[in-house]
Amino acid sequence: MARPQNPKIRARLRDQAIDYVISHGLGDLTLRPLAKALKTNARMLVYHFRSREGLMHEVLKGLREREDARIQSWFRTRKMPRTLPQFLRWYWKWLSAPQARPALRLVFEIYASALRDPLKYPGVLEDPLTYWQKLVEKAGIPGKSKVDRAEATLLLAATRGLSLDLCATGDRHRVGGAMELLAQFAVWRATSTK
Repeated sequence: MARPQNPKIRARLRDQAIDYVISHGLGDLTLRPLAKALKTNARMLVYHFRSREGLMHEVLKGLREREDARIQSWFRTRKMPRTLPQFLRWYWKWLSAPQARPALRLVFEIYASALRDPLKYPGVLEDPLTYWQKLVEKAGIPGKSKVDRAEATLLLAATRGLSLDLCATGDRHRVGGAMELLAQFAVWRATSTK
């Protein structure tokens, strides 16, 4: 009979894998070198994550959890309700910071892998829309209790595109100006729905 998984070991390995992959990227990463860097073996990674793709899915999930923790903390730090334009401006400031760039590049590497083989990366392509719909609803559009999928799609796609442009060019000033236009659009959209 197989020994039951220890959730603490799995969580530690996932956190270490996230940090490693953020620093080194995916590239042609295989489990053996990753396991060596994590001071374990490939068998243990397969035991806990089933495959390289399963581990990469968990890495992306962990990145999202870290990001969500930052976002939820931001929402909690003010007594007054936050607005969508405030959120977009804060989020961009955090995303465009040099220390966030390795994680941002990693997200795009995982997206590219999921585009090539979506069955190996379930949820990677679909989950962000649901998440953004909830985010936009939490930030709020005055006069609207529910945000439609088209609005969430626009904000997700614009933010994703601007993030990719930033990774590709490093031009924080120009791309940041475009994000400011998006925040201004959110202000206009909020006032036009009243």
